[in-house]
Amino acid sequence: MFFNGKCFSIPKYQRDYAWEKKNLDDLWEDLLEAKNASNDSMGHFLGTIVVAKDQNSDVYHIIDGQQRSTTIFMLRYALNAKTKDPAWNMNNFRDENRELRLQVIPANQEFFKALLTQADNNKCDTSLKDKVKTDGQKRLYEVFARIWDYVGELESTQAKEYLSVLDKMVLMWLEETDSGRAIRTFQSVNDRGVPLLLLDKLKALLILYSNKYSNDNGVLDNTINERFGEIFKIATQIRKHKLSPSLGDKDFVKEIETRVFNYHALGQKDIGHYSYGADKSFEQIKTLLKDKITNPQELLEYIDTYSSDLLEFFKAFYRVMQMTETNAEAFKLLYILRINPYFYSSLVKLEMNGILDDECLRLLAQTEVFFYGCGSSNDSRAYKLYEVANDKTSFKERVLQDCKKCAKNDYSSIDDVLRDIAREHSTWGKYFHYLFFTYRCENMDAREFNDLLGGDENKAITIQSYEIEHIVPLNAIENGSLKQYGFETDDEFNSIKNYFGNLLVLEGRLNSGILDGGAQVKKEAYKKSKIPYNRSFAEELPSFGKKRIIEENEKFTQWAREFFKDFLC
Repeated sequence: MFFNGKCFSIPKYQRDYAWEKKNLDDLWEDLLEAKNASNDSMGHFLGTIVVAKDQNSDVYHIIDGQQRSTTIFMLRYALNAKTKDPAWNMNNFRDENRELRLQVIPANQEFFKALLTQADNNKCDTSLKDKVKTDGQKRLYEVFARIWDYVGELESTQAKEYLSVLDKMVLMWLEETDSGRAIRTFQSVNDRGVPLLLLDKLKALLILYSNKYSNDNGVLDNTINERFGEIFKIATQIRKHKLSPSLGDKDFVKEIETRVFNYHALGQKDIGHYSYGADKSFEQIKTLLKDKITNPQELLEYIDTYSSDLLEFFKAFYRVMQMTETNAEAFKLLYILRINPYFYSSLVKLEMNGILDDECLRLLAQTEVFFYGCGSSNDSRAYKLYEVANDKTSFKERVLQDCKKCAKNDYSSIDDVLRDIAREHSTWGKYFHYLFFTYRCENMDAREFNDLLGGDENKAITIQSYEIEHIVPLNAIENGSLKQYGFETDDEFNSIKNYFGNLLVLEGRLNSGILDGGAQVKKEAYKKSKIPYNRSFAEELPSFGKKRIIEENEKFTQWAREFFKDFLC
């Protein structure tokens, strides 16, 4: 077994431990299969490990195969602990200084030691679950718990048999003289079918070219490694942020590294395009690198600049997410309006360039209304805004110009759009939500907006959780209450029932409890709302009717023309 007599380290730039219980179950099935076929002289293939020996010590750095290696080490350690004399083989797991022969990434080392101590004590320590600090530690805890489910009740002879079988299983060892060459090998292995996440492949690709064409003794290789190590950590922070479920589509949280990579690619000339997915963008990078090999210096400068910019993009992406905690405009843009991901590149680049302020956030929100709220899609215009994200004046000019020219379905002008928003707002979905909060709740701060999320940090404010409520109920004709609201005819009500003045945003749970109820029922529901406007409006409800709807609609129309005035010029 490759651990015997050797010491290994997982470099700090590697991504965190990612295997789950199902991966361990598959490994255990492989072990059982190998055990039942013990007369097979070929051995059972476990996979590949790519290593590079440290130039200043006897330690081998694991470049590829850390997930499998870590899991096998835990399984062997647990099996050895169940033998009659565990100390007999302990030199296979610890060096002469009693340190583990496998050193995981620094952030997990103490936790990893505590996990293995469970095997030494022959019992699970459930208190470790409360000490978990990262996703990687959570998965380490869960996988070791599953290991103990399998081995905890084994007799010594059974544990020895499993350990013997495991030690005979085949793990292909690929060794290079340095990390850069090892990653080139890793890239070659991947090109032949070993599945990897896109960012792993991207890192390997960049180091492949860096190592081949650079003579800086691995300086750029190490720089790329360090940068991707930071990127992996930031991706974990992005995944944990309560905004994540509101970004992109339902798969964003599962594919954060790939998605953010592609948002970055959208803002890279000669790489991104609004019609490209992440795989296509990756292929564009491969092509671009190949085209630059005739000028090695230009190639290396590009690799350095690209990897640095990618890291800064991840950092800025996370900072924008954090802005929603302290900035009401950012909250409305990303939680309520949930702007199209084609805007993400320009949004993040504005932050990278230090010019993302409330005005820019509002401009992006207004642009979302015209690009996507009018029944048309303007993906090309949205993604190309990155071209002017270096200068606020240029950005604003492009936004105003594109909103006037963009496709707006059946609307001939922005004036037409504003008229329809005021008169048929119930059909405008999230755009109504945004305008309601901007107009009715101008004094709400970021803390109050975040309170709307409730106690569940993974629950995002959505169109589904906050609904459009008709103040004068839609069943006013059926229940005969029209006259009490000041309406003389059904047609009179039908003509203005969807006006902005007759609508507000209300929590879905409160709205469903009203069931088109009367004024008193609505008043009690509004008073329970977390939205300040609803609570204050509850006291005015008894006098609300036709006249007030028309007045409020006129006020909103005037406000909207002021809010969008730059777009009307």
